[in-house]
Formats: sequence, C-alpha cells, structure tokens
Amino acid sequence: MVRNIPGPLYFEQHGATGHPMAFMHSTPDDLRFWMFQTAHFSAWYRCIAIDAAGYGRSPSVQPGATMDDQAEAHWEAIDRVTTDPVILHGNSMGSLTARIMAVQRPGRTLAIILSGVGHSTNMREIQDRWKKRYTEEGIALRNFQVLDHFSDRMKKDPFVQHYARMVDELNNLSTLQGIIAMNEALASFDMSAAYMAQIKAPTLIITGTEDRSHPSVPELQKLIKGCEVRNMVGAGHANNFEMPWEYDRHTIEFLTRHGLFPG
Repeated sequence: MVRNIPGPLYFEQHGATGHPMAFMHSTPDDLRFWMFQTAHFSAWYRCIAIDAAGYGRSPSVQPGATMDDQAEAHWEAIDRVTTDPVILHGNSMGSLTARIMAVQRPGRTLAIILSGVGHSTNMREIQDRWKKRYTEEGIALRNFQVLDHFSDRMKKDPFVQHYARMVDELNNLSTLQGIIAMNEALASFDMSAAYMAQIKAPTLIITGTEDRSHPSVPELQKLIKGCEVRNMVGAGHANNFEMPWEYDRHTIEFLTRHGLFPG
C-alpha cells in the first residue's frame, strides 16, 4: 500500500491480450474520461483505466499526499494486472502522473501519450486558486470544472453535460477533501527541465487548439527528448473526449511509427 493512500486504487480492464495500455485522468474527472479510448484500443491492447486516489471509486487521500504517491499507486494498480512494459496515456493531472511514472519506472514505460498539457510556469498560482474556490464553494464546483475542460462549443452539449453529471454521482464525503489534496500536490510538485530530461520513452503530445495550455506546448516539447506534437483544431482541454476519432488516429499513427501498434 502506498503512503498517504489508504488502499489500492480502483481500475477497470478492457481487453485480454496485447501490450498493456494505462489511462490516467485529469482532475476532477474519473476513469470514465477515457471511455472512448478503452472501448476502441481494447481491440488490440489490455487497457487499464484507473481512478486516481480521491476520485471515482478509489480510496481518498490522506493529508500530505504527493504526486509521487499518486504515481506509485497507479503502478501498484497496473502491477495487479501485469508486470509487462506499459503504454501510458495521461490528461492534465494525469499527464503529470504519467510523466512521474515514466521517471519512476523507465524500464516499464514503452511510450507516453500526453494531452491537456503545456509547460506551466504558474502551476502553484493556478492550483492555489482552485483550492480556494473548492474550499469556499464546495463540491458543487466539480461540475463546473469538468465542463470547463471542454471547448465553448461543447460545454452545452447534452452528451458532455450527461458525462459531467455521471462524474458528480460518485461524489462522497471524502471527494472534496481528495480534490483539494490534489490541488495542493499539484501546486507543490516541481516538474523541472532536469526532471523531464529523465523521460526516455517515445512521447507524443496531442493538444487542442482551444485548450488554455496550447500556447505553451512548444516549450514542453523542447523539454522532452524526441517529443512529437499533434494539433487538434477546435478541441479543448479534454480533446480525447471531444474528438475521440482524431485523438485515436494520432495515437495509432504514433504507436505504428514506434512498432507498438499490432493492427
């Protein structure tokens, strides 16, 4: 059991054969953020979608939990399925989790696909602001933040709003505490250039042009050796959910170039 996380993380597996492919979601979502990818990629891979500690059906986090703790807990969940090398997907908070996982276990990381991410120089300010809002507004803010990950044209889409309500339905007494704890963990983690230089696995960034993180993607690309970038025009922070056909295409093309796609 990982420190500061009282119990194993909840995960769902789709697909019984192929390379393992793990999915790390953003805050304040849960593993259903990846519903299209696990449905699609399970045709070729063992897809493992994981609820981060404090989200969905996973246990909450204790005060002082760090992003290193989250990453270790995700590896622990994957180890319950396989000890093989893994392809990692991560969006936003999950993109940080994936990068830490790649540094923690470089020999187990086949490739990394990141989305909803850029090179943030004011992470502490952003997360402190979310922490303050959650402290003052309570768990009702979660619905707003889930929808805020989508482009303006998608925020009022009935399907997207239905998804946000589904996420809310798993709220419990510890959910608010967990989200605030992760705001604190994100604020305190230093994803420095030296740290990212340790990432050796092939890396792809898929970025939506309507994502607030999009302008800083070139800076992030420079910090990860050999990193590739693909743009999704009109997509927001949750580009894999808004345009799954395009996200999946970029992923398949990337994995094919690196000999990791069996199709």
